[in-house]
Amino acid sequence: MFKKEEAHELIRQLLEANERYDKESIVFTDYCKTKLEERGIEKSLIISTILLNKDLYYAEKQEVPLKGDKEIRYKTVYKISSRYSLIIIAVYEEKILKVINVIKTSKSAEKLWRKKVSG
Repeated sequence: MFKKEEAHELIRQLLEANERYDKESIVFTDYCKTKLEERGIEKSLIISTILLNKDLYYAEKQEVPLKGDKEIRYKTVYKISSRYSLIIIAVYEEKILKVINVIKTSKSAEKLWRKKVSG
C-alpha cells in the first residue's frame, strides 16, 4: 500500500517530467513494439497520452535488476476514455523517455489501482 500523499506527489512529478519531452524523444523498446502490435495499440496513442493527457491517476516507482545494475522504471496509469485506461511502463532518461511496455486495460482494473493507494 502507498500513502495517498506520496502517490499524488509522484504523479505530480511525472506529469511535470513529461513536459520535458517531445514526440521525437519518446522511444519504444523492441519488446514494446512487439506488444503494441500484438495488442493493436498505436504508437501515436502512447505519445499523445504521455505528452497531452493529464488524467494520470496511478504511478509507481520500480527498481528492476538489469545486467548487474538497477534500472528505475515508472508504471503509470492514465485514463484514456470512460471505458479504458492505459498502463505505460517507462524509463525517464535525460534526453529520452524509453517506453518498456504498454497495456490497455478495462475500467474494472481502474478500481484495483485506486484501491492500491490508501487514504
